[in-house]
Amino acid sequence: MEGDVDKQRKLILQGQMSEAAQHKQHQRNYNRWLCRARAEDLSDIAALKALYQTGVDICGRTVMVLVGRNIPVAQIDIEKALLYFIHVMDHIVVKEYVLVYFHTLTGEHNHLDSDFLKKLYDIVDSKYKKNLQAFYFVHPTFRSKVSTWFFTTFNVSGLKDKVQHVENLQQLFTCILPEQIDIPPFVLEYDARVNGPYHPYYSSLPDL
Repeated sequence: MEGDVDKQRKLILQGQMSEAAQHKQHQRNYNRWLCRARAEDLSDIAALKALYQTGVDICGRTVMVLVGRNIPVAQIDIEKALLYFIHVMDHIVVKEYVLVYFHTLTGEHNHLDSDFLKKLYDIVDSKYKKNLQAFYFVHPTFRSKVSTWFFTTFNVSGLKDKVQHVENLQQLFTCILPEQIDIPPFVLEYDARVNGPYHPYYSSLPDL
């Protein structure tokens, strides 16, 4: 019996070492991607203005914006897009942050396939996942909601609880104040047309 316990402890120790070795290998792989991201000319991807940093949310966390309509999937080098994502995000994800994705007026030619997204999720460092506090999916369609559910359920389950579908900008502004986020004009125009103009809430002062 004692020999069985020792054997079990040895297996557990080996499992822990295997996990540590796996983590180390993953870190080395990510660092290789990061070195490439810092070395390559990614100006053509940057010019799309599909990913950028803006202000902070109501909790003081950095807000990153991803504009789906600005990603012409068939016309860009997807690997360079991945490198650009790493180049922009590496220094952001060292602390808590939120990501706002504008799905507004996107078409099939703007949609990244699940294989690419899974590859991205597998490549990035653990701090990307740990420090992401919320993923705001703005102006979702029924199809995109279903696709997101399947992807976060079966491919990247750790992301599922962080995804929040946001139907309109009024809802988004309860988490991120309007002056703290740079929203593309076409998104503002679409939201005003579909949901009506934005009316900020003002608290009335009591009569003295």
